Amino acid sequence: MPFYFGNPLFLLGLFGVAVPIYLHLYYRKTPVRKFFPSLKLIKLSTQTLMNRMKLKNLLLLILRICVIAFLTMALAKPFISFGGNLETGSGSPSAFVVILDNSMSMGATHRGISLFNAAKSKAIEILDGMGPYDKASIVLMNDPIDVLFQQLSWDKNELKEAIRNTNLSGNGTNPHSALLAALKMLLPIKSFKKSVYVISDVTKTGWKNFVENFDLEKIPHEIDLVLVPIGEEGAPPNTAISDLALDTPIVLKGRSTPLRTTISNFSSSQQKTMLSIFIDGDKKHEIAIDLAPNEKKRVLASCTFPTEGVSHVRASLGGDSLPADDSRHLAVRVLAPQKVLIIHPPRLVEDKESPDDLFLRFALNPLDKRDKTTFLVERRTAEETNTLDLSIYTCVFLVNIRQLTLEFVKNLSSYLTSGGNVVIFSGSRLDPDWYNTHLIDELGASYILPARLVRRVGNSVAKNFAYQMTDLDIGHPVFKFFSDETNGDVSKSQIYEFFQVEPQNTALVLARLSHGLPAIVEEQRGQGRVMLVTFSADNSWTDWPLKPTFLPFVHQVVLGMISRGGLSYDSITPQTPINFLLREEGLQKVTLENPDGEKIDLPTRKEGSGLIMVSTAETEKVGFYKITATWKDKTWVSAFSVNSPPEESDLERFPISKIPRFIPIHQKPGTEGKLGDKITLVREGREMGIPFLWALLLITFLETLLANKPSGIITRTLTGRWNT
Repeated sequence: MPFYFGNPLFLLGLFGVAVPIYLHLYYRKTPVRKFFPSLKLIKLSTQTLMNRMKLKNLLLLILRICVIAFLTMALAKPFISFGGNLETGSGSPSAFVVILDNSMSMGATHRGISLFNAAKSKAIEILDGMGPYDKASIVLMNDPIDVLFQQLSWDKNELKEAIRNTNLSGNGTNPHSALLAALKMLLPIKSFKKSVYVISDVTKTGWKNFVENFDLEKIPHEIDLVLVPIGEEGAPPNTAISDLALDTPIVLKGRSTPLRTTISNFSSSQQKTMLSIFIDGDKKHEIAIDLAPNEKKRVLASCTFPTEGVSHVRASLGGDSLPADDSRHLAVRVLAPQKVLIIHPPRLVEDKESPDDLFLRFALNPLDKRDKTTFLVERRTAEETNTLDLSIYTCVFLVNIRQLTLEFVKNLSSYLTSGGNVVIFSGSRLDPDWYNTHLIDELGASYILPARLVRRVGNSVAKNFAYQMTDLDIGHPVFKFFSDETNGDVSKSQIYEFFQVEPQNTALVLARLSHGLPAIVEEQRGQGRVMLVTFSADNSWTDWPLKPTFLPFVHQVVLGMISRGGLSYDSITPQTPINFLLREEGLQKVTLENPDGEKIDLPTRKEGSGLIMVSTAETEKVGFYKITATWKDKTWVSAFSVNSPPEESDLERFPISKIPRFIPIHQKPGTEGKLGDKITLVREGREMGIPFLWALLLITFLETLLANKPSGIITRTLTGRWNT
């Protein structure tokens, strides 16, 4: 605790202690020697009296020195400072920032009291202590942070009103960014007492990483860092839904779909609760859950969606100390069996079909079933495509096609940017010059091909050399299935001939061949995706169609494109911005419907040729969101969900003793009104002038008493016996 003085010039009075010292030494009585050899007792009596006088005079000297010293200290107005503001004296104006934790964990209740409401009350109490020349700002500590006042404000009422209007966030805690924002406002200010007041529940998930990675000791000590912890040290029991997901890449209408719910017990005691699952507001399941201490349990439930479109799945638990994590939301796209179009080469002879797409058809629908199948396959030659309505197909495969009609190319480009998916397999009939010219160059920004074709490499006839696929993008939906070694090894297939390609700048290389050239390239085009496989779909250039990994690869290609179609957001955290591309032609408006049912028209921005970029950050509320885009000829509906980060459900506290530089202000229950006094102690320190004056009076009384008492009484008092 630093010590400083309001009137330091009065400390010169300490030189006055020399006066009693001088008088004590100057007026010291020198005993007169008397020689009476026959009177031995007189000599002993003189020696005893001398000892008594020495002790009394020493005590008087000490008391008189203390009188002058304490009088000087009282006039100098000493202060004990609990902070680091030594450069500014008492009474100087204050500049401070209140950092209010409004993260999801602050929504917990302790003994029926909301932590967030208690934190707001304490913030208002701090602001109540503002003087007429003080200025302050407010920073919200949720992630991302929110600076309510970019400049320090003198308006106390405006600051308090901002605190009252602050809402609880559904997001995590970000003390690092909040403190940096506060320091940015305070560091340039001079001649003010500077402080940062952090009001938080100090959860381990939010503070541990901050304390370990932020060097708090480097913060200038002229700025006081004050921590006002909220809630009790022990974390209250809490159960939460930490995950909600479907165990299938797509959901088909009328099919039984497994739904996985993960429930966590953030408590050292056993907890019982009830899990309810709702689909579009209707309760479908109610399951009793028994959780051991600190247990995480996965619960599987079967759900059926009767209609196509977007559906809202909500899982809920019984109420506990933190209601915000007792519900979790999921946006589901429900589809009909998916139609897939395969454009194949013409027949080789009159009654014999081309075998180029044989393995592809078998992989998608081996028995050519029309019911209870995921994919409905339709085949066309290039000459039969001009009158097709491509919008009814989920994916279009081009298998070893030499050329396409220009009208179909135009339709294919529009289909792709509007959300369709295209997969191109190479082969011996493919004309690279035609592809580069008509699928890239002449289309401009609406190009289709994700890579420019260069030349054929290898010899599939001699088969004297083979390549293998390497560098698989395991994180991509196409190859994620093969991250488990038990699902097969794609690299065991042999590729004898392929096209060397040059990928576009925004394309992804999902797999390479053993010498490093791209094998599979994918690119997002508008709302859709296009994939180029540099070798054939049959066994003419590769033996992959004969391997067991080919069928799951084809399935994952289509399923991955479907699941990532439209909005690429299954679930995001609050305040995460979203953006997506739409076809510009005929677009009238785009509307966002939030969890409260409020509809907001979203702004749009032209992005390239024929595309519109839609962006929004209106995602601060937890729940189910629906987006509707309207064209002259159709309406597109998609959805996403917003959920709180699951780590915020862990209410374990971080030890305050391990947080350096911060001055903690603890309050016992029932002492809420004392916070202002404690803040004043930190901000102004404690004046010690009055205690010094009381000590001065006491010392003066003792000096007077001692000066008028015989030496024998003093000696008896100190030694416990009479000297004679």
